[in-house]
Amino acid sequence: MRKLVKDLVNSKLSRRGFLASMVAAGYTLSAAQSALQSVSPFVPGAEAAESLTRSVTGTGGDLMAEQIIEAGARYMFVTNGSGLGPLCDALVTRPQIQLIQTLQEGQAVSMADGYAKATGKIGFGMYSRVGLPNSSSNMYNAMKDRTPLVLLSDHADTTSEGTDSHEDLYDFLEPVKQYTKWRWVAHEASRIPEWIRKGCKVSTVLPGGPTYIRIPRNLLYKPNVTASIFASEAFHIPMELRPDKKQVERAAKLLLEASSPLLYLGPEVSQTNARASLVELAELLAIPATQARSFYADFPNFHPLQVGEYGRTMRYPKNVDCFVNFGARFGGRRRMPAGVSIIHASVEPEALGRNTPVDVALVGHLDLVARDLVEAIKSMVSPQKLKERTAARRAECASYTKRMRESRDILARRASGDPVPWQRLMVELNDQLDSNAVIVEELGTEGKVLNFFSFADDAKLKIGRTEGRALGWGVGASAGVKLGLPNRQVISLQGDGGFLFGQTDSLWTMSRYDIPVLTIITNNQGYEEPRWNMMNPQRRAGKAGRDYIGYLGNPDIDFTKLAAAYNIGGEVVQNTDQLRPAIQKALRALRDGRPYLLDVHILRTGTGAEVSWYPKYSLAEHRDRNV
Repeated sequence: MRKLVKDLVNSKLSRRGFLASMVAAGYTLSAAQSALQSVSPFVPGAEAAESLTRSVTGTGGDLMAEQIIEAGARYMFVTNGSGLGPLCDALVTRPQIQLIQTLQEGQAVSMADGYAKATGKIGFGMYSRVGLPNSSSNMYNAMKDRTPLVLLSDHADTTSEGTDSHEDLYDFLEPVKQYTKWRWVAHEASRIPEWIRKGCKVSTVLPGGPTYIRIPRNLLYKPNVTASIFASEAFHIPMELRPDKKQVERAAKLLLEASSPLLYLGPEVSQTNARASLVELAELLAIPATQARSFYADFPNFHPLQVGEYGRTMRYPKNVDCFVNFGARFGGRRRMPAGVSIIHASVEPEALGRNTPVDVALVGHLDLVARDLVEAIKSMVSPQKLKERTAARRAECASYTKRMRESRDILARRASGDPVPWQRLMVELNDQLDSNAVIVEELGTEGKVLNFFSFADDAKLKIGRTEGRALGWGVGASAGVKLGLPNRQVISLQGDGGFLFGQTDSLWTMSRYDIPVLTIITNNQGYEEPRWNMMNPQRRAGKAGRDYIGYLGNPDIDFTKLAAAYNIGGEVVQNTDQLRPAIQKALRALRDGRPYLLDVHILRTGTGAEVSWYPKYSLAEHRDRNV
């Protein structure tokens, strides 16, 4: 649908052609008409209703600020840059927006991203025109996660752009084409609100994604510009598209015929608020649910039907005969065994059947898809027969999940020593945190979090790790999450390697604005999972017993000293006896309104855990002159 909307807005497709193409893509006619109605204001020549606009005269910066305020922005995540001067001037008389400054463009994007993920609202950011390369890594993460962001920069003056002059390139947009859903350079000051409105709309239509707008600096300073500011109703238009009824009936029949179905759930479930509907569907047929890679927990992970992460090491269920993908990107070219029927539901038509052929494709808003499936199943089989059909599977799955969780918990609580086993850290945290705490994680494997914290709509909330997997996201994201959810505890779980990806900058922001986030560094002096992969005994590096690029133990880093440089308190935890009191002290600091950092020394495990070798080199020893 994204491409169809783009073609319609860019006059490459007529309204009639748009409707026909939507229907051909699998949408119902009513859904296609709903989509057309929502994007009609953006079709060239379309006029917005008078009640949805107001006229404002001021500088280009004033117009930008007014439109961002109208879009509902509470925070604007920014970095230093003289091109932000017009925005700063505009905000002198517009206190509705609070600037949140960070020291590096990538962290500004991660904060906006965390805010958007926590609230479901657009995350806004602005940074210097030459800061675009720094921002691109977390822009990529946001694109992989389909996070609604509107990012802005100044741009070379209209009199000099495209000349490869000061702070300019021939094309600043081409490098981020793959990282953005839409991008633009504004060339008329009076149209600045129009482009911001479009950025808001494009970023929020599912599947969402970041949009990026550059505005020449002379246009931002241009005085006495009159333009229409658009009310939020002109672009915040709900688009809940229903799946095709015949396809729903086909899927329902396949589910009823299956003896061993499996739900595979991805981030679109949470993005469409479909968790409750999927729980109802799973409980109706006693379908085991498994978690795809996702920055949310898309099914209550302590539910009796939740069997863990999907993968080769899955122990249950066996012999799956109906695989139901709800909102997950099934990467690579995975093949199912012969005889397995595949149902794929997504808000993104281009994702359906992209890598794996499917028996049924359900395109639409996933909450509506799940609800329609439930109704279709109920219409085909009586409640009594459903209960009889599913009783054995329900009991078997509940027994399995109960046994696995109890054994994990027992082993984790027994784990102790110096350094701290990571499992013990997780259970201690889960015991002491509020029942609705938010865990922002950027660790290697989601199972470290999913297996020990209870995530559900009425319990804890998981945000992270990003689908993009580019490190350098989590600390900034946790600050954005806390700004979006100020009345919930926010815990940032970081590996030591990930924290060193330029993320100390965000501690400065937390300290300046009193953003009480607890940052926990799981410090095992290395990049553990890359070490496991590279030192696999089947590979040459594994046979040599050498860790060329994973070991971080020299120099040994005391992360609390980095925190202290930003006036943030912290504590080093070296053994399990110190763990509980350290967490209690940290949570008191959060209640007092200040961020805190725990540097927890974690036991190294797995292949190469004992290896501390790396290719040592001293430049000082190779000098001809001691200068």
